[in-house]
Amino acid sequence: MAQPGELFLMARVPEAIREALLRVLADEGMDTTLSRALYAPRNWHQSLSDLHPAAAREAMRQACTGLTAHAFELRLDRLESSGITSGRIHFQFVPSTGKPEGLATLLTRVRERLHTQGIAETQGHRAHVTVSYNARQGMEPLRIEPVSWLIDTVELVEAAGHGKDYRYDVVEAWPLLPPLPPPPTQLGLLG
Repeated sequence: MAQPGELFLMARVPEAIREALLRVLADEGMDTTLSRALYAPRNWHQSLSDLHPAAAREAMRQACTGLTAHAFELRLDRLESSGITSGRIHFQFVPSTGKPEGLATLLTRVRERLHTQGIAETQGHRAHVTVSYNARQGMEPLRIEPVSWLIDTVELVEAAGHGKDYRYDVVEAWPLLPPLPPPPTQLGLLG
């Protein structure tokens, strides 16, 4: 989690998708299990960059001004936990198929654009939406009804506030290009 004043690039989970994911948690009783450990849904996101100091603001803005990538679908169909230390267990929604090509491409382009502005990226980012950083107990991975999220905007955000007021304030946002059409399917030869 970012400290107040730190900046990063992300795709924010839109309200309709948050509501669908919250319904999944409620249906599974995880809203009660996570209780106060549930990360504020307004902050749910897909990370697209490392954390950077406030001094990098203008360079990050310049990098994103030239960013070109297509919107893509992130299909979340599994809820899982990671970690073993009570109070430090993460819960996240993930795609069972791994990182979609659109996300891999976007992350590569973000890394390239930041590099042009002298900003080094040292971490990779897997496809996921964290819903808790501080759960007390883990769980076995759970398959869920797929929730499809069209990622079509990149936000430069600054972490702000503390406790219940913790949030990501938008510095600037950039729309992605329309999604690429799906590849054509080839019908088998007729016998």
